[in-house]
Amino acid sequence: MDAYNFIMHQHYNNHLYKVRSKMSSLKKLVLAVCVSTAMLAAAPVAIAKPGKIANQTQEGVKQSLLDTIAVAEETLAAMKSGVEKDTVMALLKKTKQTAKTIESSVVLADRDRALAKVKKSRSAYKKDQHAKAEELMGQAVERFIKVNEKYHNF
Repeated sequence: MDAYNFIMHQHYNNHLYKVRSKMSSLKKLVLAVCVSTAMLAAAPVAIAKPGKIANQTQEGVKQSLLDTIAVAEETLAAMKSGVEKDTVMALLKKTKQTAKTIESSVVLADRDRALAKVKKSRSAYKKDQHAKAEELMGQAVERFIKVNEKYHNF
């Protein structure tokens, strides 16, 4: 092999190496994009809240609304009857958890406003402001009833 052919051969091999390395980089990039897309698609399923009900049916929403109203009224009755503080605090927590099962975009904002009243009521009850807590819980019950009416009138 003469010098010219040797140099051309080296140049050609260099070119092939560069093409091959570019192709492997492209393959790596495509693989990385595919993997990250797959992870993003699976992420919402992995981080969903355990209390959430995916695609709740209309009957499920109706039952959740009725359960929430019942628990909220039970909590208000317990506050008015002077039940122990721990019991009332547990009922307030149960009211919040039950209300969170209402999965309807129609009433979501109203549900959150009612939950805000429950939160304020809980805070007032913790500070031994029982009259204020009862008033706020009464407002929360009224709001939950309005949420139920709004859902049925939609």
